Amino acid sequence: MKQLRTFLAPAINQASLLLIASLPALALTAFGLYQLQVTSPGVWIYTLLMRGVVEFAFLGLCLSVLNALGLKNKWVLAILLYIYYLATTADFVLMWYFKERFGAKYLDTLQGGDYNFLTDWRILSYLILFLLFCIGSVRRWFTPQPRRAAWHQAGICALVLLLLTLVNPFVFLTKPNDFFARYLLPPSPVYTISQLMATPITAHVTNTLPTDVAATAEQYNVFNAKNTGIGKNYTRVILIASESLSAKYMHRFNPLIPAEASRGFDSLFENYPSTTLKTVTLSTLYGLTVIFSSHPFAKLTYENGYPLSFVKVLQAHGFHTAFLRGAHEDYMHENELFHQAGFEVVRGWNFFAEQPEYAKYLDWWGMLDRKLFEYAADYLKEHQKEKTFLTLLTVDTHVPLGRADYLDLNYEEIDSQFYDVPTMPRAFARTGQDLTYFLQLLKQKNLLDARTLILVTGDHPSYSNTPTNKLFKPYRDVFDRIPFAIITVPALKKPLVTDTLASQLDVAPTVLDLMNLPQPKGFFGHSLFEANAARSVFDIKEDYAVVTTENGRQVFPLNSRRPADKKLIDLMRTYWVD
Repeated sequence: MKQLRTFLAPAINQASLLLIASLPALALTAFGLYQLQVTSPGVWIYTLLMRGVVEFAFLGLCLSVLNALGLKNKWVLAILLYIYYLATTADFVLMWYFKERFGAKYLDTLQGGDYNFLTDWRILSYLILFLLFCIGSVRRWFTPQPRRAAWHQAGICALVLLLLTLVNPFVFLTKPNDFFARYLLPPSPVYTISQLMATPITAHVTNTLPTDVAATAEQYNVFNAKNTGIGKNYTRVILIASESLSAKYMHRFNPLIPAEASRGFDSLFENYPSTTLKTVTLSTLYGLTVIFSSHPFAKLTYENGYPLSFVKVLQAHGFHTAFLRGAHEDYMHENELFHQAGFEVVRGWNFFAEQPEYAKYLDWWGMLDRKLFEYAADYLKEHQKEKTFLTLLTVDTHVPLGRADYLDLNYEEIDSQFYDVPTMPRAFARTGQDLTYFLQLLKQKNLLDARTLILVTGDHPSYSNTPTNKLFKPYRDVFDRIPFAIITVPALKKPLVTDTLASQLDVAPTVLDLMNLPQPKGFFGHSLFEANAARSVFDIKEDYAVVTTENGRQVFPLNSRRPADKKLIDLMRTYWVD
């Protein structure tokens, strides 16, 4: 025992600082368990204990190595700790808004974002308090060590981390708790760096389906989309992707939302075929890619030039295809990517900045939704003599709080709490009014007729409820689903499926079913008019996948070596093209 105390003494000397410095990571882990819907108290306690050990050892290793290398200035160490906390904060924010950790995928989204929120006094207060916390902690509890003692401490911490890397401490937990606990274990910088260094999965584009993949596809009933006979000869097709649209903002699904606040969206469910969809993506590019391709692996889809896309099918059948958005069209190179998906025209901020009548309405993330709808109506009028497919991506409902300034535009005000200040509920109330306005515009221009097909949905859901938590209690699973409605004149009588496994994967087959056009054999989804189809939902995260069927849910890492998981991974990376 005496020898053990002697061996651990150098690490114990820094214990107070390391314990205090580990607290933000424990808060992140607790919040992650909550977001991932882990409910077992035993799992919570054990996971927090393990994360505390890992964070203590990791920070101890970093601190002792810096100390051993001669860096003992408390001010410099405090700044380095602060930078570390910024990475943890980013991880926390992404868990808040997307229920995913800070990973390589979101590093790509940093360019072009709106960072004016950093000037908010609450954000500045948070950043200053954390900086003071770092300075106070280091100055109070850091004790410089001789080089030999510092290397000794580094060795102890490295040994602990090595043991936890080699031995899975969560092996006895039930699935999927074992996976989620391990997923939350690495420190934030380690997690992000590991994603950047991971061997990427490659796409398998083929016109001949391998036997083993075919067997898995049959088991999960994919590559089997069919037309149902609902199709008609539509020559004007409009897909409206409302930014962050979620069922929780509609009175129909959430009685705490005032009826007058969601009248524009609720009326669609009252008058037209409609349903809600399970989402399989957490960002705009990913969501739209899945919608266009009916393939769950969005990253592989756009990196390989969209081997599958219903937009290309429409284009091949003589449709003029255009993508209009309020935000920058070149954000994340989406102008180039959506061209590859089959859009002949892609227009956004850069284009509207050169149009005097629209340039003055460019603000925040992009052009105001109402003005985008006005331009879209004019665009459709200009192309009314040719078959046209138009996708509209709105922006006023972008997280975290929706648009704050609507410039000189007027809206029907909602007399209810949270609707007199910038919030997501207020933003959706106004976008709903803009949607109603757009439909009226189409009628006025004789563009809403028997040849017109309009689909209304969202690109991805909005998970964060700050600062309107009161409106979403008790929380229901349907709140995380996105609405989907089909507008025609007259309204179709055949209903859409209400299957809980209906998902974004089903949008592309539904569009082609409505158009009575052939279904690509590589689609993962099914028409939402096909009531008896057995559906499988493939939700691919940054480094793991969730596969859900009527028989249950499987969660596994994308580098899994289990034979059953590898079969699913092979299926998810396969693009079966004609």
